[in-house]
Amino acid sequence: MYICSCRALTDRDVGNAIQGGADRPSAVYESCGCKPDCGRCVNRIVNMLKEHKKDAVPA
Repeated sequence: MYICSCRALTDRDVGNAIQGGADRPSAVYESCGCKPDCGRCVNRIVNMLKEHKKDAVPA
């Protein structure tokens, strides 16, 4: 699924960036080799980062 239509970033691209250590939206864009355009995708990326942090915390 596309997360960012401006830069054609998919959920897989964003997930790979997060798995690779990206911890904020700007780091995700950098990891994907681009910069944000309109910014509509930032909330979705933030949510993916939060989910990753939640999943990474031991229960």
